[in-house]
Amino acid sequence: MHPTTNENSASWLMNGVKMMKLKFLFLSAIFVASICSAQTWESYIKNFPRKRTTIVRDYKGNVLKTHSLGVLDVRINSVQQCADAAIRLRAEYFYGRKEYGKIRFKLTCGLEVPFSKWAWGYRVKVVGNDAVLVASAKKTKDYSRANFERYLQTIMYYAGSASLYRDMQSVRGLPEIGDALIIPGFPGHVVIVMDKKVVNKTNYYLFANSWIPAQDIEIISGNNPAKKNLGNYTPIRSVKDKINVNGYNFIVYKHLRRWK
Repeated sequence: MHPTTNENSASWLMNGVKMMKLKFLFLSAIFVASICSAQTWESYIKNFPRKRTTIVRDYKGNVLKTHSLGVLDVRINSVQQCADAAIRLRAEYFYGRKEYGKIRFKLTCGLEVPFSKWAWGYRVKVVGNDAVLVASAKKTKDYSRANFERYLQTIMYYAGSASLYRDMQSVRGLPEIGDALIIPGFPGHVVIVMDKKVVNKTNYYLFANSWIPAQDIEIISGNNPAKKNLGNYTPIRSVKDKINVNGYNFIVYKHLRRWK
């Protein structure tokens, strides 16, 4: 089921699934900062605002897909691909809460780059196959949105699925909202757990991802042969389950990761 026109509101909960907390569905991204301060990470992800469209665009504005289950209302840049979508959401959560000290990511080479240091003028300098943080001549505390975007641009350029898989916590249980399934590689792939529902003691999950080229973060259809009322949710019953999400085969106990 899709809207009859491309710009109509997306219905990402399909086939009779009750749309919960509708008031959060189509809020502007500007509103994210005001709601995340009172939310847990899981609630923030579950209620993340969606755009008023089913169209998926790349970072240049080109239409890649006219119909989707939904598109997250969040900024994209020229390097924001699959792993970077997970980085973006995690960083936006802490930025909206003004918990700048918690915004820190490691590059593929292993260098940790805290936003707090970036705000004080430190920058990444690549030295051969390694990288270091160096102080710039201008040392001012700048937590502005523009500087935050420059920070993320650098993180997304030098981090990816391999570094997230290495640095996030492995999980020996079933997924929770806000977790990620990660196939590490160059390229690998990352999908984000956006929602979870329990029906008859079975857990069902809704996923989102970005792609190549850099593009919107899209709610994606799951693999649920039974369909019923949870057609876009993927059932996971065991950590040994092998699931196919958007063409990628994940094994839960091997590929599930959680933010530390």
